[in-house]
This record gives sequence, structure tokens and C-alpha cells, in this order.
Amino acid sequence: MNDFNDEQDTVIMPSQKGKIATLIAKMGLGAFTISIAVHLIFGVLAFAFFYKMVYPPEEKIDFLPGGGGGGPKGDSAQTQKVVTKRVMTSSVNKRITSTSSTASFSLPDASDDMMGSELPMEMGSIGGGGGGQGTGKGSNIGTGAGPGSGFGAGQLGIGALIPTIMKGRCTDSERLRMLRDAGGTPEIEAAVKKSLQWFKSKQNPDGSWGKNYQVSMTGLALLCYLGHCESTQSEEYGATVSAAMTYLINNAAKNQGRLATNLTGNGWVYEHGIATYALAEALTFSRSLQFPFPELENTVRKAADIIINGQNKNGSWDYAFKLSDRDDLSVAGWQMQALKAVDAAFPRKEDKPKDLDKVIRIAIDHTTNVSYQGDGKFAYSGKDGKNPNMTAIGALCLQQWNKGASKPAREAVRLIMEGLELRGKTADQEFEDDDFRPLWTFEYNGPNADLYGWYYGVQVMRNAGGKEWEAMNQAIIADILPAQNADGSFKFEGSGGKLLHGDGTKAAGGSRDVYLQALNTLMLQVYYRFLPTSAGKSRSSGLDALE
Repeated sequence: MNDFNDEQDTVIMPSQKGKIATLIAKMGLGAFTISIAVHLIFGVLAFAFFYKMVYPPEEKIDFLPGGGGGGPKGDSAQTQKVVTKRVMTSSVNKRITSTSSTASFSLPDASDDMMGSELPMEMGSIGGGGGGQGTGKGSNIGTGAGPGSGFGAGQLGIGALIPTIMKGRCTDSERLRMLRDAGGTPEIEAAVKKSLQWFKSKQNPDGSWGKNYQVSMTGLALLCYLGHCESTQSEEYGATVSAAMTYLINNAAKNQGRLATNLTGNGWVYEHGIATYALAEALTFSRSLQFPFPELENTVRKAADIIINGQNKNGSWDYAFKLSDRDDLSVAGWQMQALKAVDAAFPRKEDKPKDLDKVIRIAIDHTTNVSYQGDGKFAYSGKDGKNPNMTAIGALCLQQWNKGASKPAREAVRLIMEGLELRGKTADQEFEDDDFRPLWTFEYNGPNADLYGWYYGVQVMRNAGGKEWEAMNQAIIADILPAQNADGSFKFEGSGGKLLHGDGTKAAGGSRDVYLQALNTLMLQVYYRFLPTSAGKSRSSGLDALE
């Protein structure tokens, strides 16, 4: 065939071949060899990519937001630990979707809708940042070193994420330092940790505690966790804290903002005050650590409004927030503590609940001029009914609202001190019915034990400082610490015998164990729960300022 023969006779000249083909021909390489070379190249590239994914370069992070990174590290920067992008996968953030099938809201399975993945999750210490001048820039979150540009004043560091008043509770080193400075011992901190473990083991499936009065018991337990800086992001107790907050928020949603296990009785006003106190403090942590919690702020605002609008015209509060002429200092004590926590949760004046300042002014005036009976004594209701534990309630309310230097507060401190000086001597003496000193001997196993009054009293004396606090500190070490059992629980006060000042923790009924646990734990946390803001007898509450 001519066509076939023509094809066979055709000669392709070297000039017609591509340069690569010519090179391959000269090297004597065939298709098989080329295939091997290509596979080797792809193998090297794949290995390099895999190595980069498994061993990424170390991130350089700067704690100072935007602007200057600056200066040398803070004193404790070497112990700071930041885990970035852990928020999405942390078991803490996947802990619950809801606490019950009828929950008013549920927490997201992951937290990417609530916060940025670059936020710090673990904080090893409270360290200051350095000054901020130079050439570098810092724009992320983490630990920065070296010069930096911008106008920041430095000293931000991780401690800036937590309000000054609460820093003392937020690291082991700070807690132990404050314990030591206040005369406490490491055994006190160990006892608090055992108690928190006990609470964790006793939490109900719906996030509450106790068999009755669950709202107030949950509020008290939550205060114990927050008193140890255990927030929703706590590695060990995050799920416990989140479940408790969810329970309380759902309860408020169900009851039009009112926090109560049962609204039919008079006593729910106590529950509302306690739970508001706890949620307001949780809101402070939520904002400071930049971890929002669904409906928390709205719940706190509504709860605060109920307290504010429930104040009597005489300046106090009554059962069930009745707008009557009756006043009750025991009820008022929890409302004033709650409002102090609310005040701290909204540091900017324009954000505070309406009429908060006015309500507190009236309440202080009533506590000073009506509840106070002279000689360090306060009345339970009206101008009658002097009660020994009201001495501490009235004094703490005044201290918390900058009236620690007032005569009623100072006289109350003196009266409590006189009781502490009688420790170990009451068995040989007879006392008049209106002698308040026996209760303040602070003898856990004796008939004068009253943990409810003592909860207030230890705070009063911590605020007083000086020899008054030294006496109370010795009583705590001698009586509260040994009352803890091996499993973290606490023995019943009064050695289980008859008590001379009411029913004590028996009043909580089926929730007595939780009530007893909370009061003891909060007393042990008094060393570091708040930072006192001034010295001497005029010292006011550590809740005074968010610096």
C-alpha cells in the first residue's frame, strides 16, 4: 500500500522534536523511569505537607489586645498557660444540651456561636503585662514578650480578665498566699477542695441540689464554686457549674423572673435573694472571662428588679416581697447581698438597674436607724426582737455598702469580739437572755452554735481586720476545720444535741446536709473570696469596686 509505505518511509528530524523529548532521548530514559521520578516527587511533597500538619510551627501569642505588645513579661508570666482554639473541642463546652426535656433554653453543643476560638481557656496565674513602647505589634491573645508599639499602659496580662476583687480566689498560689497572709493554713484550702468534690457528687440530675428548697440550695452551692473561681469553663467543675446555672435560669423563666422552689409560701423571698446573689456573681465571671451564658444577664436584671420593686416604703423587705409595713432584717440581709453582687456585675452607671442606688440608700438608713438597737445589737423586725445573729447581718450590710466605719457596725464588731474572748469559758457562767456573747464564742460542738449567724460573722470580722480577725481566724481553725468528715461533708453543729438559738441548719429539712455544707464552705473561703479594699476598722466589703 502506498500510504502505508509512505508512513514507514517518513523520517522525523531532530529539529521537529520538543526540547524535553530530545533531552530524555539523550539520557536514555524511558516511560517507566519517568513514572518512577514523578511518583518520588509527589511522595516528597506529600510527606512535607503531612509533617507541617502534625508539627505546626509554634504560635507566638500576645496577651495585650490590639496596639502595643510590649515590654518584659509580668512577674508570673512564666507560669501562664494558654490553650488556643480549644474551645471548640473541649468537653467542658459539650457538656450539656439541656437539663430536662422541658428546659426553657439549652446550651449549645459547641461554643463557636458564643465566643471566639482564640480566647484563653486555662489560666495558670495572674501576671501583669509589661510596658508598651517600641516597634513590634501584638494583635492576638496570649503571652507576649519584647518591644511593641501602641498606646497601651501595659500591666494588662491575664489578671485583667478577672475583676480585682476576685483575683485572690482564682489561682492556687494566690489562694495560698492570701490564706498565709490572713493567718490561715493549707489545710483550709484542702478542706474547701474536698467540699467541692462532695457537692459535685450530690448534684441532682436537673442541676440542682437538695430535696427541698432546691433553688436556695443551688444558689448557695453555686456561690461555693464561684468562691473558688470555678466557672463554666472550669476543667473539673465546668459541667457542674453550667448545670446549676441552667437550672436557676430555667426556674426564673418559668416563674416570670422569680427564683423560687415554691411560690406559695412566705419564705421564697430568701431563695430569690440567694439565687440572685449567685447568678449576679456568675455574670461578673462570665463577662470578665469573656464566656457569655444564654439568658444570664436578662435573668439577673429581672431578678434585681423584683428585689428593687419589692422594697417596703420603710426601706426593708418582707416575706414574699409584700409591700407591707413589716420589716425583716434576715430577709433584707440576702437582698442587700444580692444587690451588691448586681452592682458589681454592672460596673458602668448607665448599665445598672433603675433605682438601685436609691433603694440601697433607703435600706442603709433603715438598718442604721430602725434595725439597730444600740450596744452592737440589731432587731430581727421593727424595734423589737433583738437577735444575736442579726448583729452580724446588720453589720455586714453596712460594711458592704461603705458604712463599715459607722457606730452600729463598729459596735457590732466589738460585741462579736467579746463573744470570741469567752471561748471555752461559757460552761461556768450564766447569761441573761439578751446577752448575745455566747453565740459568738464560735464553738461548733456546743449548744450556742449558729452557722447562719456565723456565715455573716466571719465576713464581718474579716472586714474588720486586726485583732478582731485574728480571734475569728483562730476560731475557724479550731472549730470549723475539724468538723469536716473524711468524705468532705461536715458534721451537724451542736454535736447533734439541742441548740439554744433556733433550729440551726435543721430548718432546711431534707436539704440540711447541703445547707450545712454550703455555710461551712463559704466560711472557709472567707480568706480569699473577696479582696478587702481598705485597712483597719473602717474597712468595707471587698465587693466595693471593680478596679
